[in-house]
Amino acid sequence: MKNFSLFLLLSCTILFSQCQQADDNEPAPFDNAALDCNEQLDACEVNAASTAFGLNIFRELHKEDPDNNIFISPLSISTALSMTVNGAAGDTRSAMMQVLEQQNIDLNAVNQGYQQLLALLPQLDESVILQLANSIWYKQGFQVRQPFLDTNETYYSSEVAALDFSDPSSVDVINGWVSDQTNGLIDNVLNSIPSDVVMYLINAIYFKGAWLHEFDPEETIPYPFQLQDGSTTEIEMMGLGQRVLPYLETEHFQAVDLAYGDSIFTMSLILPKPDVSMDAVVEELKAENWQSWAQSFSNREILFGMPKFTLEYKESLRKVLTTMGMGIAFGDGNTDFSNIAQADLLIDDVIHQSFLEVNEAGTEAAAVTVVVIVETSVPLLPTVVLDRPFLFVIRENQGNGILFIGKLMNPNA
Repeated sequence: MKNFSLFLLLSCTILFSQCQQADDNEPAPFDNAALDCNEQLDACEVNAASTAFGLNIFRELHKEDPDNNIFISPLSISTALSMTVNGAAGDTRSAMMQVLEQQNIDLNAVNQGYQQLLALLPQLDESVILQLANSIWYKQGFQVRQPFLDTNETYYSSEVAALDFSDPSSVDVINGWVSDQTNGLIDNVLNSIPSDVVMYLINAIYFKGAWLHEFDPEETIPYPFQLQDGSTTEIEMMGLGQRVLPYLETEHFQAVDLAYGDSIFTMSLILPKPDVSMDAVVEELKAENWQSWAQSFSNREILFGMPKFTLEYKESLRKVLTTMGMGIAFGDGNTDFSNIAQADLLIDDVIHQSFLEVNEAGTEAAAVTVVVIVETSVPLLPTVVLDRPFLFVIRENQGNGILFIGKLMNPNA
């Protein structure tokens, strides 16, 4: 099998050598919008906080479930929770902002930052589709404080609606909104509305980007993917050949950056070295390391291949957010959401659901976060063949913010 794989790699190197010239071409800049930290300081601060939070929660999710696939949108989770922070007060607000890495940012600046960021990100690359949407759905007759709704409408462009939660069709209304905002990729985030629920705060994100240099579907081949237990499963391997790509190598991993559209958005692929565990690499996923790595890619001729795959993920974040220090918001203490309403409220759950498809043309991804409020309630080239568990990050490169982050442990799970 090893000899066959080596032969296959060398053969595909010849077949794909024509791709090298295309990869050397620099894309034309897109000047219609830019994330300039001199002009949009608040946006850059919340972007950095969201990225740091995203890396933190990803590490915790990996600790809870080291052997299975994970795929989350830090931007979606942090946006939905930041909307909710505006309803919190006292220690509840402080704990939530601490976990969200916003402890050194004034809440007004957080709101202004998201207002800038949510408006700007979809405009960065005209060839990439990025849709961001927020909504608040509350129980008909429940007296919500108007300033809370006004803040979310103003800064998060939230749609606000009262629904009769006792009517079974209300579930269809909310699921329909989510489906519309995710281009049909996520259409069943809620199964029912429990009687103690008084509010849902929802963020939805949809991304569709074509590779700057697409893979040729005719050259996608069957290939073995090595699982963590030593066994293999067959995948469809794309682009197995010689290319010039942004490359980074550290003591523990190799990484490649693949561009979408005008290269504002990229997918960073992080492959642990053969003698390094996924645990060791995930443990290094911290904000300070991420900033350094993101600035350290340089073009290099490598032998490259990546799988074509689809991921679906759904998880309650209550446990992991409690572990990270947000337990008070879930009722572990003197919970205070008095800025939402004059009632005893708490977060019952934070539901996160996501979808990802990676193929020869590009990437389509979506995620939704629902905050549930209840009333108590081989060649001489670096070789990066992604044929074993790896990490991946979809990011924008002006503020280096993470839109999505995941790990692929088993592409056929």
